This record gives sequence, C-alpha cells and structure tokens, in this order.
Amino acid sequence: VIYKSVDEINGYHNGICSAQIGANADIHVTIVNLLNTKISNFYSVNSNIEDESKTLFSMVEFGGKYNVVNYYAKLAGYKSVNKLHSIYLGKEEQKIDLNYITELYGEKTNVDIEVNGALKDKARKNFKGTIDFKTGSKKAKGKENEYCTLLSDTSYSKALPMLLCTEADVEGNHSTASGKVDESAVFYIMSRGLSYKEAVRLLVKANFNKIIEKIQDEEIKTEILQEIDKRL
Repeated sequence: VIYKSVDEINGYHNGICSAQIGANADIHVTIVNLLNTKISNFYSVNSNIEDESKTLFSMVEFGGKYNVVNYYAKLAGYKSVNKLHSIYLGKEEQKIDLNYITELYGEKTNVDIEVNGALKDKARKNFKGTIDFKTGSKKAKGKENEYCTLLSDTSYSKALPMLLCTEADVEGNHSTASGKVDESAVFYIMSRGLSYKEAVRLLVKANFNKIIEKIQDEEIKTEILQEIDKRL
C-alpha cells in the first residue's frame, strides 16, 4: 500500500489495516507513506498471528505534517513470528509519533522490531516500542532496536523502548540511540568528489538499505529511494 498526495493539498488521512493471519502462513505487508508535509496522517495496523506463521511488516514513514502510527500485533500461536521493520524521514516541522506494541502469548514466539530514521530542520519524533511477554509464552524471544540520525541541531528525537513480562522463561532485548551523521565518513565520501549534501544523502540511504532491501517490489523500492533524494 502506498499513500501519496499532491504537494499543495492540505487535509487529513485516516486509515486502518487489519490482518487475521492463519496457521502456517508466510506474509509480507508493505505500507509506504509518501504524503506531503501539510497533511495530518493517522492510521493503525492490527494483526493476529496463529501457529507457525511468519509475518514481515515493512513500513516507510516519510509524509504528514503530523504522522501518528499505531501498530499492534498479537502472537497468539505456537512458534508464530512477527518482524516489524520501519524507516522514517522527517523534515521542516514534521511531527512523527510511532507507537508499536507486540504481545506474545504462544510458546516459542518471536518478535523482531527494527527501526531506523533521520530528522532534519525542526522535525520531531516520538517512538515507543513495547514487547509484552504474556503468561504462557515460554521460550519466546523478542528484540527491538531503534536508531535516529539527527541532521540538524534543531531536530529532536525521543524514544521509549519497553519490555514487559509475566512469564519466566523468555528472552528480551532492546536498544535505542541517536546521533549526528559520522563526519569522518562524510569527509571520506567528499574526498571522492561528492558534495556534503550528496555524502549525507548516501549515508542515510546506507542506514535505510537494510530495511528497504527486504521489500520485494522493485518499483516501490525505486520510488522510496527517489523520495529520499527529494526530501534530503
């Protein structure tokens, strides 16, 4: 699914994606937000994942003056897997609010949340990621990582990763970090003939590539890369 808008349009977008994923499924859902920076965007993603199903949700968050995303996944079945890989890019005065919640109920379930983003100008981002090990989720595993590259002194990043647990025999890991672009890497790239802006763009693409390359549709991948060039 790709959301787009004409540049000069003001307005709202509201949406919901709901998935009931049966046993032994292998599902990849891609949601790409390429709205302009004048539209307020609100949407939610909900899924229920049964026995031995594998799911990958790839989410790209580039648009919206206000971009509010709620993601919820219930790993109900034995050995069910949920991967959530997302990237975000904020500019001007965009406000990005990401709330990701996963609840693990089944035995040997597995959650992998990987988030990478970049902010420039006066963009703001709030991220909250919750992995909740419920009673009965024995030998379940969950991890979440979030990293934000700050491309200006006026951009702002806030992150709150959480692990909740009412089951003893589980494994959970989380990390979050933010920092400026690696100036030594920028200098190295510029020594090869690229401008500062081109070097920064190349580094942001490199950070995003791990997530973008998992998207199977080549046209969508090309459009995402073109949007990065446009917005940076």
